[in-house]
Parts: sequence; structure tokens; C-alpha cells
Amino acid sequence: MNDDQVRFARTLLEKSLLRDDIRSASAATDLAFAGHLLGKLKLAALEPDTNDFDTLISLAAQCLYEGEALPGWLAAFAADVLTGKRVRPTRRGADKYSNYERDYCLWRAAQEVVQQFKLPLYSNNELSAKTTAAEVVGQAANLKVAIVTTAIKRFERALGEK
Repeated sequence: MNDDQVRFARTLLEKSLLRDDIRSASAATDLAFAGHLLGKLKLAALEPDTNDFDTLISLAAQCLYEGEALPGWLAAFAADVLTGKRVRPTRRGADKYSNYERDYCLWRAAQEVVQQFKLPLYSNNELSAKTTAAEVVGQAANLKVAIVTTAIKRFERALGEK
């Protein structure tokens, strides 16, 4: 693994990949998963669970901080929260969506590292000497490779890739 790879991954992780992908999906559905995610978030705004609520609030806040217009469905959700018509749902049991936004960003960054440097996504052989995108992203994010690999597998399953 070289410094350029880690620097590239770190630059990606400093961006708001989820927001950027949603914006891209709104403009032109060139990212299939982002388009799928956008549809899910629109539906989630109607009856959000704890993760949906947190993701929608985070997305709305990022747009407002950067002076971007909110899509109508997100503006309505944010207005309902601000006026007290909606409150964060209570959590019951373990949150199966914990770290969703972080995992999405790890998965997307790994995809970009694969494209840019032609590396394998990850390896199931921990003794392999090959550098993988999961290792690069893990180093850039200061996370264990296992965490990045789990995030990648989570989104591969969501896309039906594995």
C-alpha cells in the first residue's frame, strides 16, 4: 500500500459521500444504489425508524450548512421535526442499522479505490500479501480492516452482489 492510495481514500472519506450520492441520484440516476437509497429515504421520511430519522436529520443539516436547497420531501420532514410534529422514535432492542452512514462511506470509498488503483476489494485470506481496497480505506479511516470488510459485505448483500 502506498501513500497516494491512502491519501486518495482519506480525501474521499472527508467528503459527504452519502449526500453527494443522493444529490447525484436526484439529478441523474447514474449510481444505481444511490437511486435505490434515495427512494428508500423518501419512503423512510414517512415512517422513520431511529436510523432513518438520524440519517435524514444529518442529511438535512449538511444541506443547510452548505446553503443547498432541500428536496421537498426532506424539507417537509425537517420542518415537521423543527416544529415538534415529529420526534425521534425510541429505540427498542439492538439497532441493526448502527453505523449505517459510516459503513456506506467506507463501502463507497473502497469502490473508488478499486476503480482508481485496480486493487482487489478485499481478501478472505488474512495472510495474503496483496494490498486491498479495504486495507487502504481502513488505514485512511484509522479503522481495522475487518470493520471495512464488514461494511463492504453489508452493501454487497444489499445490492445482491454476493
